[in-house]
Amino acid sequence: MYLASLCLINFRNYVRQEISFNPGINIISGGNAQGKTSLLEAIYCLATSRSFRTLREGEMVRLGCDYFYLQGAFVLREGRFLAEVGYRQPRQLQIKLNGKLHARSVYLQKHPVVIFSPDDLSLIKEGPSVRRRFLDLEASRLRPLYYSRLRDYYRALRQRNQILKEHRGGPLPHHSLIEPWEQAMAKAGSWIVRERLQLLEDLERLAQGHFARLTGGAEEFSLVYHSSIDLGGGRDLDLMESSFKEQLSQGRAAELRKGATLVGPHLDDFFFLINGLDVRRFGSQGQQRSAVLALKMGEADLFNRTGEEKAILLLDDVFSEFDETRRRHLFQFLSEREDQAFITTAVPLPDFKSYRTEGAAFYTVQGGKIKIG
Repeated sequence: MYLASLCLINFRNYVRQEISFNPGINIISGGNAQGKTSLLEAIYCLATSRSFRTLREGEMVRLGCDYFYLQGAFVLREGRFLAEVGYRQPRQLQIKLNGKLHARSVYLQKHPVVIFSPDDLSLIKEGPSVRRRFLDLEASRLRPLYYSRLRDYYRALRQRNQILKEHRGGPLPHHSLIEPWEQAMAKAGSWIVRERLQLLEDLERLAQGHFARLTGGAEEFSLVYHSSIDLGGGRDLDLMESSFKEQLSQGRAAELRKGATLVGPHLDDFFFLINGLDVRRFGSQGQQRSAVLALKMGEADLFNRTGEEKAILLLDDVFSEFDETRRRHLFQFLSEREDQAFITTAVPLPDFKSYRTEGAAFYTVQGGKIKIG
């Protein structure tokens, strides 16, 4: 799969821009705050209907305007598809594929894309919600049922929390008031945890090879999931569901005092380890960057191995963040693949061309305008 063309209207600092792309490597050069990252954000949003920079669609609208519009032509194995993503304040996003409206839950699986960004260090440095969002988004894009199960879980969680708040500090009138929501939470929640565990295991296996090459094999990389549910050491879905349901039942008294649910996948987390130590607490800046880069490389591999389409790779100014060894490994990783890639850089193009860039297309961005060459 590759993106053949893109049209941006009122997106970030772009008034209107139409551009065609190379199916291979596309290198975009420019100074700070000129629109390089916004271009990658537009591609990511067109592919996934989401931003990798914000949770609020309104923040992507050009200042002084009330809407943005993205249109692009994706070339897939079964043909060429016209994708459109538009947003008008204060309404929700509208998504079309070949002129037909699509729900986000369906659209998420259509166009695999992986973003590499300096901000990805937040996966290590920030709190659990950042890592949960990463897992939930990737699982939703890889597994069609995940998004709907996640909605089912949070719907039941909201209902249970509402009951806990309404009867906070006192007993429930009857257990039947809350038990149906606990049953729904246990069913959807245990399925979500099992899928997260499998996803993390797959990512770990693929990322370990990249991490070994980045570090010369001197260190070992691993990912560990931490669940608030007592899993009993296994992944049997019935046992997980039964355990979760029992914990919800036993925890009602304490949760009535708090007015909130204190166990479930909405509280879970995962950790990056190097040589068995938590990278967030004990890793250097270089180790943290290598761990996240290896994870992202593994993510790209996972999309390519499990999906029908090759993932588009977006690299936002990551070359300035890495030393020469990591730069060359990253570019070797790109040059060995058949995927389309977009690379933004503040490194002058003559220096950048010292890497293997045969067949690459070069662009410059200035003031929200893109030029070829």
